[in-house]
Parts: sequence; C-alpha cells; structure tokens
Amino acid sequence: MVKALKGKMLMCDVAYEQQAQQVMATRKKGIAKDIESHWVEVEKTKMTEYDEKMRAKLEQEYKLKQVNAKDISEQLENFKLNFIK
Repeated sequence: MVKALKGKMLMCDVAYEQQAQQVMATRKKGIAKDIESHWVEVEKTKMTEYDEKMRAKLEQEYKLKQVNAKDISEQLENFKLNFIK
C-alpha cells in the first residue's frame, strides 16, 4: 500500500513536471517570437533610414551633375562665341 502510494505520488510529480515544462516551453517560444519581431522592426527601421539617406545623397549628386553639365554647356557656348570672333 505504501509502495502504491509512493508510485502514484511519483507519477503525479512527473505529470506536474511535464506540465510545467510544457508551459515553460510555450513561454520561451512566445518570448523568442517577440524578440524576433522586435529585431525585424529594428532592421526595417534601419533599412528605411538607410534608403532615405541614399536617396538624399543620390539627389544631391544628381543636382551637382546637372549644375556641372550646365556650366560645361555655358563654357562650350562661350568658347564657340569667342572662337567665331
């Protein structure tokens, strides 16, 4: 009778431990999912900021090239006028 009681108590403890481990595993998965989603958001934010910086840089380079092209065109026009005279 004592052995049966100890066996049942042991089985109860095992079942309780299994349940606790399942709850712990579920919590770990939830936390890991939250962490992953946080880092995904951080990466998206960084990529957006990088894209904005690159767009601004490319626009600035484009404007500079436009100014240079205009200057070259004006210089060529002046050279033609001076060469003709």
